[in-house]
Amino acid sequence: MGNSNTSSKSNKKVVVIFVIVMICSLFIGGFSAMVATMMHSSSGVNEAFKNITNNIIFLAPYISVALNLIFMIIGFSLYAKCKKKADNWDGENEDVILDIENELYLPLCIPAVMVIFNSLLFAVCFAYDIKASKGFSVQDIGAIIGFCTFILSYVWEMILQGKVIALEKKINPEKRGNILDMKFQKEWVNSCDEAEKMAIYKSSYDTYKVMNNLMVFAWVVTLLGNMTFNTGLFPVVIVVLLWLVQTVTYLRAAKKYS
Repeated sequence: MGNSNTSSKSNKKVVVIFVIVMICSLFIGGFSAMVATMMHSSSGVNEAFKNITNNIIFLAPYISVALNLIFMIIGFSLYAKCKKKADNWDGENEDVILDIENELYLPLCIPAVMVIFNSLLFAVCFAYDIKASKGFSVQDIGAIIGFCTFILSYVWEMILQGKVIALEKKINPEKRGNILDMKFQKEWVNSCDEAEKMAIYKSSYDTYKVMNNLMVFAWVVTLLGNMTFNTGLFPVVIVVLLWLVQTVTYLRAAKKYS
Protein backbone atom coordinates (compact mmCIF):
# COMPACT_ATOMS: atom_id res chain seq x y z
CA MET A 1 0.00 0.00 0.00
CA GLY A 2 2.83 2.33 0.95
CA ASN A 3 4.67 1.56 -2.29
CA SER A 4 1.49 2.34 -4.28
CA ASN A 5 1.11 5.74 -2.62
CA THR A 6 4.79 6.52 -3.16
CA SER A 7 4.53 5.55 -6.83
CA SER A 8 1.39 7.71 -7.24
CA LYS A 9 3.10 10.71 -5.68
CA SER A 10 6.16 10.13 -7.85
CA ASN A 11 4.01 10.01 -11.01
CA LYS A 12 2.20 13.21 -10.03
CA LYS A 13 5.54 14.92 -9.47
CA VAL A 14 6.76 13.82 -12.90
CA VAL A 15 3.57 15.11 -14.55
CA VAL A 16 3.82 18.47 -12.75
CA ILE A 17 7.48 18.88 -13.78
CA PHE A 18 6.60 17.93 -17.38
CA VAL A 19 3.77 20.50 -17.52
CA ILE A 20 6.03 23.21 -16.06
CA VAL A 21 8.76 22.43 -18.59
CA MET A 22 6.26 22.54 -21.48
CA ILE A 23 4.82 25.88 -20.31
CA CYS A 24 8.32 27.36 -19.95
CA SER A 25 9.27 26.02 -23.39
CA LEU A 26 6.19 27.59 -24.97
CA PHE A 27 6.92 30.88 -23.24
CA ILE A 28 10.56 30.88 -24.32
CA GLY A 29 9.57 29.87 -27.87
CA GLY A 30 6.99 32.65 -28.13
CA PHE A 31 9.40 35.21 -26.74
CA SER A 32 12.15 34.08 -29.12
CA ALA A 33 9.76 34.31 -32.07
CA MET A 34 8.79 37.84 -31.06
CA VAL A 35 12.44 38.89 -30.75
CA ALA A 36 13.23 37.23 -34.10
CA THR A 37 10.39 39.15 -35.77
CA MET A 38 11.64 42.44 -34.30
CA MET A 39 15.21 41.70 -35.42
CA HIS A 40 13.99 40.79 -38.89
CA SER A 41 12.45 44.24 -39.27
CA SER A 42 15.66 45.92 -38.11
CA SER A 43 17.96 46.74 -41.03
CA GLY A 44 20.80 47.54 -38.61
CA VAL A 45 20.82 44.00 -37.21
CA ASN A 46 20.78 42.47 -40.69
CA GLU A 47 23.64 44.72 -41.80
CA ALA A 48 25.70 43.84 -38.72
CA PHE A 49 25.07 40.14 -39.31
CA LYS A 50 26.14 40.52 -42.94
CA ASN A 51 29.38 42.28 -41.95
CA ILE A 52 30.22 39.58 -39.40
CA THR A 53 29.54 36.88 -41.99
CA ASN A 54 31.77 38.57 -44.58
CA ASN A 55 34.62 38.87 -42.07
CA ILE A 56 34.33 35.19 -41.15
CA ILE A 57 34.35 34.19 -44.83
CA PHE A 58 37.46 36.31 -45.46
CA LEU A 59 39.36 34.86 -42.48
CA ALA A 60 38.22 31.23 -42.88
CA PRO A 61 41.07 30.03 -45.18
CA TYR A 62 43.77 31.43 -42.91
CA ILE A 63 42.07 30.06 -39.79
CA SER A 64 41.97 26.68 -41.54
CA VAL A 65 45.71 26.75 -42.29
CA ALA A 66 46.57 27.77 -38.72
CA LEU A 67 44.34 25.15 -37.09
CA ASN A 68 45.65 22.35 -39.30
CA LEU A 69 49.28 23.22 -38.64
CA ILE A 70 48.76 23.48 -34.89
CA PHE A 71 46.79 20.25 -34.46
CA MET A 72 48.91 18.32 -36.94
CA ILE A 73 52.02 19.13 -34.90
CA ILE A 74 50.24 18.29 -31.62
CA GLY A 75 48.83 15.02 -32.99
CA PHE A 76 52.09 13.68 -34.42
CA SER A 77 54.02 14.78 -31.31
CA LEU A 78 51.64 12.85 -29.05
CA TYR A 79 51.86 9.82 -31.33
CA ALA A 80 55.67 9.96 -31.35
CA LYS A 81 55.65 10.01 -27.54
CA CYS A 82 53.45 6.91 -27.42
CA LYS A 83 55.53 5.09 -30.03
CA LYS A 84 58.71 5.77 -28.08
CA LYS A 85 57.14 4.25 -24.97
CA ALA A 86 56.00 1.21 -26.97
CA ASP A 87 59.46 0.70 -28.50
CA ASN A 88 61.06 0.84 -25.04
CA TRP A 89 58.53 -1.53 -23.45
CA ASP A 90 60.14 -4.51 -21.76
CA GLY A 91 57.25 -6.82 -22.65
CA GLU A 92 56.27 -7.47 -19.04
CA ASN A 93 54.95 -4.33 -17.35
CA GLU A 94 51.26 -4.16 -18.34
CA ASP A 95 50.87 -0.71 -16.77
CA VAL A 96 53.02 0.73 -19.56
CA ILE A 97 50.59 -0.63 -22.16
CA LEU A 98 47.63 0.85 -20.29
CA ASP A 99 49.36 4.24 -20.20
CA ILE A 100 50.10 4.06 -23.93
CA GLU A 101 46.48 3.17 -24.77
CA ASN A 102 45.22 6.05 -22.63
CA GLU A 103 47.62 8.49 -24.27
CA LEU A 104 46.71 7.26 -27.78
CA TYR A 105 43.19 8.58 -27.19
CA LEU A 106 44.16 12.19 -28.04
CA PRO A 107 46.09 11.58 -31.30
CA LEU A 108 43.16 9.42 -32.42
CA CYS A 109 40.56 12.06 -31.52
CA ILE A 110 42.38 15.01 -33.09
CA PRO A 111 42.00 13.91 -36.76
CA ALA A 112 38.40 12.78 -36.13
CA VAL A 113 37.46 16.22 -34.80
CA MET A 114 39.54 18.11 -37.38
CA VAL A 115 37.65 16.39 -40.23
CA ILE A 116 34.51 18.13 -38.97
CA PHE A 117 36.14 21.54 -38.52
CA ASN A 118 37.81 21.31 -41.95
CA SER A 119 34.48 20.45 -43.56
CA LEU A 120 32.94 23.53 -41.96
CA LEU A 121 35.81 25.84 -42.92
CA PHE A 122 35.80 24.46 -46.48
CA ALA A 123 32.12 25.37 -46.81
CA VAL A 124 32.73 28.84 -45.36
CA CYS A 125 35.57 29.50 -47.82
CA PHE A 126 33.12 29.16 -50.72
CA ALA A 127 30.23 31.01 -49.09
CA TYR A 128 30.81 34.38 -50.77
CA ASP A 129 28.82 35.51 -53.78
CA ILE A 130 30.82 34.47 -56.85
CA LYS A 131 28.60 36.51 -59.18
CA ALA A 132 29.41 39.69 -57.26
CA SER A 133 33.15 39.15 -57.73
CA LYS A 134 34.68 41.14 -60.60
CA GLY A 135 37.78 39.45 -61.90
CA PHE A 136 40.29 37.65 -59.68
CA SER A 137 39.88 38.90 -56.10
CA VAL A 138 41.32 38.31 -52.64
CA GLN A 139 38.36 36.09 -51.88
CA ASP A 140 39.27 33.88 -54.86
CA ILE A 141 42.78 33.48 -53.42
CA GLY A 142 41.24 32.59 -50.07
CA ALA A 143 39.01 30.00 -51.73
CA ILE A 144 42.03 28.39 -53.42
CA ILE A 145 43.92 28.31 -50.11
CA GLY A 146 40.88 26.81 -48.40
CA PHE A 147 40.48 24.13 -51.08
CA CYS A 148 44.17 23.12 -50.94
CA THR A 149 44.13 23.05 -47.15
CA PHE A 150 40.99 20.91 -47.17
CA ILE A 151 42.59 18.32 -49.47
CA LEU A 152 45.90 18.27 -47.58
CA SER A 153 44.11 18.01 -44.24
CA TYR A 154 42.71 14.63 -45.24
CA VAL A 155 46.23 13.43 -46.00
CA TRP A 156 47.69 14.16 -42.57
CA GLU A 157 44.51 13.04 -40.79
CA MET A 158 44.56 9.65 -42.54
CA ILE A 159 48.29 9.22 -41.96
CA LEU A 160 47.98 10.01 -38.25
CA GLN A 161 44.96 7.74 -37.79
CA GLY A 162 46.75 4.96 -39.68
CA LYS A 163 49.83 5.25 -37.47
CA VAL A 164 47.76 5.23 -34.29
CA ILE A 165 45.78 2.17 -35.41
CA ALA A 166 49.01 0.40 -36.43
CA LEU A 167 50.52 1.08 -33.00
CA GLU A 168 47.32 -0.09 -31.30
CA LYS A 169 47.48 -3.34 -33.31
CA LYS A 170 51.13 -3.76 -32.41
CA ILE A 171 50.47 -3.69 -28.66
CA ASN A 172 47.19 -5.62 -29.08
CA PRO A 173 47.84 -8.29 -31.76
CA GLU A 174 44.24 -9.52 -31.57
CA LYS A 175 42.98 -6.25 -33.09
CA ARG A 176 42.07 -6.43 -36.78
CA GLY A 177 41.17 -4.00 -39.54
CA ASN A 178 42.65 -1.75 -42.18
CA ILE A 179 41.77 1.94 -41.87
CA LEU A 180 41.41 2.20 -45.67
CA ASP A 181 38.85 -0.63 -45.71
CA MET A 182 35.20 0.44 -45.92
CA LYS A 183 34.34 -2.22 -43.30
CA PHE A 184 37.12 -1.15 -40.93
CA GLN A 185 34.85 -0.13 -38.05
CA LYS A 186 32.85 -3.36 -38.16
CA GLU A 187 36.00 -5.50 -38.30
CA TRP A 188 37.63 -3.48 -35.52
CA VAL A 189 34.61 -3.82 -33.21
CA ASN A 190 34.42 -7.57 -33.88
CA SER A 191 38.04 -7.92 -32.77
CA CYS A 192 37.38 -6.14 -29.46
CA ASP A 193 36.70 -8.05 -26.24
CA GLU A 194 33.32 -7.95 -24.47
CA ALA A 195 34.28 -5.09 -22.13
CA GLU A 196 35.45 -2.94 -25.05
CA LYS A 197 32.29 -3.74 -27.02
CA MET A 198 30.12 -2.77 -24.05
CA ALA A 199 31.99 0.55 -23.78
CA ILE A 200 31.35 1.17 -27.49
CA TYR A 201 27.64 0.35 -27.16
CA LYS A 202 27.18 2.58 -24.12
CA SER A 203 29.04 5.41 -25.85
CA SER A 204 26.78 5.04 -28.89
CA TYR A 205 23.65 5.22 -26.73
CA ASP A 206 24.94 8.30 -24.90
CA THR A 207 25.63 9.88 -28.29
CA TYR A 208 22.07 9.11 -29.41
CA LYS A 209 20.60 10.80 -26.31
CA VAL A 210 22.75 13.91 -26.74
CA MET A 211 22.04 14.16 -30.46
CA ASN A 212 18.30 13.76 -29.90
CA ASN A 213 18.31 16.81 -27.62
CA LEU A 214 20.62 18.65 -29.99
CA MET A 215 18.26 18.06 -32.91
CA VAL A 216 15.50 19.88 -31.04
CA PHE A 217 17.87 22.76 -30.37
CA ALA A 218 19.04 22.81 -34.01
CA TRP A 219 15.42 22.86 -35.21
CA VAL A 220 14.68 25.89 -33.02
CA VAL A 221 17.84 27.69 -34.17
CA THR A 222 17.21 27.08 -37.88
CA LEU A 223 13.57 28.10 -37.48
CA LEU A 224 14.51 31.36 -35.76
CA GLY A 225 17.30 31.88 -38.29
CA ASN A 226 14.78 31.74 -41.10
CA MET A 227 12.49 34.18 -39.29
CA THR A 228 15.33 36.59 -38.46
CA PHE A 229 17.88 36.41 -41.28
CA ASN A 230 15.90 34.81 -44.13
CA THR A 231 18.10 31.70 -44.17
CA GLY A 232 15.28 29.79 -45.86
CA LEU A 233 13.55 26.51 -45.06
CA PHE A 234 16.35 24.32 -46.41
CA PRO A 235 18.35 24.23 -43.11
CA VAL A 236 15.15 23.37 -41.22
CA VAL A 237 14.36 20.55 -43.64
CA ILE A 238 17.89 19.13 -43.37
CA VAL A 239 17.75 19.14 -39.56
CA VAL A 240 14.35 17.43 -39.55
CA LEU A 241 15.51 14.80 -42.08
CA LEU A 242 18.62 14.02 -40.02
CA TRP A 243 16.48 13.87 -36.91
CA LEU A 244 14.10 11.44 -38.64
CA VAL A 245 16.91 9.22 -39.96
CA GLN A 246 18.53 9.06 -36.52
CA THR A 247 15.26 8.16 -34.78
CA VAL A 248 14.19 5.55 -37.34
CA THR A 249 17.68 3.99 -37.35
CA TYR A 250 17.65 3.73 -33.57
CA LEU A 251 14.14 2.23 -33.47
CA ARG A 252 15.00 -0.33 -36.16
CA ALA A 253 18.20 -1.30 -34.35
CA ALA A 254 16.35 -1.60 -31.03
CA LYS A 255 13.75 -3.85 -32.66
CA LYS A 256 16.44 -5.94 -34.36
CA TYR A 257 18.56 -6.54 -31.26
CA SER A 258 15.63 -7.07 -28.91
